[in-house]
Amino acid sequence: MAKRCDIMERVLGGMTAPCSFREFGCSATIPFTKKLAHEESCLHAPCHCPIPYCRLYANSGRSLREHIETKHCLVPYGNATAGSLSPVRVCDSEPVRLVFLDARAVFLLVVERSGPSGRAVSVVQLVSEPVKEEEEKDFKYKIQVHTQAGVLSLSGETQSVGRLMRPYQAAASLFVSDDVWSPRDSPVYLELK
Repeated sequence: MAKRCDIMERVLGGMTAPCSFREFGCSATIPFTKKLAHEESCLHAPCHCPIPYCRLYANSGRSLREHIETKHCLVPYGNATAGSLSPVRVCDSEPVRLVFLDARAVFLLVVERSGPSGRAVSVVQLVSEPVKEEEEKDFKYKIQVHTQAGVLSLSGETQSVGRLMRPYQAAASLFVSDDVWSPRDSPVYLELK
């Protein structure tokens, strides 16, 4: 059983330290004992972006959705209809595509290189931070890629993301081998409900 040291706790309780995210705009000086809790919720903590050439951004309270809308305004987008497979045009060099589901929600279709021989296709719901009441959660998705070898498919429940505090890692993704990947010949379909 570990013993507590009251003297050391008082010493540490009286010390302060600057936030580690000072370079991103946080000017807070916090009690040493609360530094970790502050940094986990700091609005100036850098966030990760799933778009390969971006990766880190100073969020200043902005959600990933706001970051993409302002810094990546040229990201192509498409629309989907709830409950039906909607074709999503994806070019070979495109890492992401925004997908709007009626007026209810915004999703990001992510196409990442996965090793030297394929791609991982995943979908994430972009939500405001804090999450707005009108934003629905718990969407179900189905991704289908039609290839000459057959239909590849993945179903699941979307991740809802306001800010990515760590590099993007899909909860699940559909692996498509380079041998069968050809966006022109292998269309991607997305169903959201």
